Amino acid sequence: MVNEKKESSKADGTSAEPSQPRDMWQLRVDGASNQKGAGAGVVIITPDGTLLEQAITLGFPASNNEAEYEALLADLRLAKELAIKKLAIYSDSQLITNQASGEYMAKHPRMILYLDKVQELLNAFPTFTIQQVPRAENAYADALASLGSALDA
Repeated sequence: MVNEKKESSKADGTSAEPSQPRDMWQLRVDGASNQKGAGAGVVIITPDGTLLEQAITLGFPASNNEAEYEALLADLRLAKELAIKKLAIYSDSQLITNQASGEYMAKHPRMILYLDKVQELLNAFPTFTIQQVPRAENAYADALASLGSALDA
């Protein structure tokens, strides 16, 4: 049985990061889209504080929300490959975090497909949280996403 723990930020916009078990891994994700292209920034922080980061250039035109989903999917795939069991996922996208936690419904056909894939991947993790954080608290993933959107595919 999947133990899905889902959390979001406080209504006043401040972070409400829960205290995490020692074996909890952090995933910080962000996507970016502009006239040059689209990119994703993924950061994994191991329980001992080691950073694994990647800037991804998407090889196709994408909206900002699609780039956000691509970042989340990339991070989840990597976490699954690393056999991580406990995740704390952070994104500055209110739409993505609320759709993934089930608080918002996806209505656009492409967003429904993205959400279905995210939910499928989340089933691989016995314990996870997903939380919206202010952009300032997600600056590293944001910088990687901007880099990915600026590079030629």
